[in-house]
Amino acid sequence: MTDDIDQDAHWDADFAKTLLGKTLLMNLTFLDDDGEVQERQQFFGVVIDATESEGIVLDLLGEHDGDTYTLPPQTSAILPAETGVTSLAGDKPDFVANWVIHGLPDVPDAANDDEDEEA
Repeated sequence: MTDDIDQDAHWDADFAKTLLGKTLLMNLTFLDDDGEVQERQQFFGVVIDATESEGIVLDLLGEHDGDTYTLPPQTSAILPAETGVTSLAGDKPDFVANWVIHGLPDVPDAANDDEDEEA
């Protein structure tokens, strides 16, 4: 039962519906075991899907234009962008999310949808 309560605190289905078609700036900070910053990543895209079972899917813009990136289903991490907030490329998002992750990224450059590409 506790897991259901915790999940409910992180997923708001009504809010998720409002994200569709909106732009989201995602900031990730990766820390090592000592808490030292190892890498920072920033993605910017349009929310094209947002479900509790599949997560929040971004159609990326900017240098990753054409790629998609799936975020965990945690609407609690997403906030309206304050006036003056921009991506590194100067884009103005509707929403922002900042996550700190303990451990190194396992997918470089947010390109987690290139599985079918062969060299």
